Amino acid sequence: MNHAVTERANTGPLSGTIKSLESTPVRNTVHVDEHGRPITKQQLLEPFVIPNLVGFSVATFLPGQIMMPPHSHETMHELFYVIEGSGMFQINGEDKQVKPGTFLHMAPGEKHGIWVPNDFTGPLRMVVTGVAVGEKKVKRK
Repeated sequence: MNHAVTERANTGPLSGTIKSLESTPVRNTVHVDEHGRPITKQQLLEPFVIPNLVGFSVATFLPGQIMMPPHSHETMHELFYVIEGSGMFQINGEDKQVKPGTFLHMAPGEKHGIWVPNDFTGPLRMVVTGVAVGEKKVKRK
C-alpha cells in the first residue's frame, strides 16, 4: 500500500501558545550599560519560531541605560510599542521622546538608538519584535 507523503512549507509550529508576562522569566540581554547593568527582556516568543519573526519580547531599560549607539539593520523591520515609562529614540539623527502608547517602526537601513536619560524616573518598558526580509548581504574583505 502506498502512503502519500505531504510536505508542509515551513510555516512554523502547528499550534500556538498562551503565556502571561507575569510567569515569563526575566533574562539579561547582551546590552550592558557603563555601570554593568544589563538591559533585560521577557521573551514571550523565541526568535524565528515563526519564520522571519525575530521573536516577541518586553524589554526593560533603567534610567541611564543606552540600548546601543545608533545602528541599523539591513534586512529587518524592527517594531517597538511603549507600555510603561518614557525614554528617547534617536532616528536618523533626530531625538524623539517616547511615552506609553508610542509605536515605532524602523525600516531596514534606518539608523536608530534607544536610551533612558539619568534624570527620567522609572523604567522604560517596550514590546519589541522584528521581521526579517530579503537576503542578508555578506561583505567580503
